[in-house]
Amino acid sequence: MNHDPTSTGVSGDTELPRWLQVPLGVVLGLFTLLCLVGSSTLIFSPNAKSPVLAPVLGVVWVIGCVWVLEKCLRLLTGRKSKGGLMSPTSLRFLAWFFLLLPIVGLFTGYFVSHTLQAIIQTVAYVGIFFGLRELAGARQRNGA
Repeated sequence: MNHDPTSTGVSGDTELPRWLQVPLGVVLGLFTLLCLVGSSTLIFSPNAKSPVLAPVLGVVWVIGCVWVLEKCLRLLTGRKSKGGLMSPTSLRFLAWFFLLLPIVGLFTGYFVSHTLQAIIQTVAYVGIFFGLRELAGARQRNGA
């Protein structure tokens, strides 16, 4: 017999009950914060044996930890993934923050001491600024 699972009206996604989401988000969040501290030490503490590999792995693990923390925040707040975690106003505020970072670097002398790195970071920050503004506009048009 040919059976179409979409015709029954039952989706494949089952949601955990709210009483389980909150404790799971707290426990997973605390463990992830511990992992984040450990990953950050790879970035900020000098390592004589592998001066390049340790910071690179640290950055990768920090990105992973931040992603898991974002999922924990979703568990704690009960926010669904449709529409995103941040409102268009929050995205615009964050975009301006990224645009202000290179401007602050001009006044602190960062461009003088780290010229090439500062130029690369400025290009990245400006790109992030325009990307976040575009994302905020798309979310506002979609009514998220």
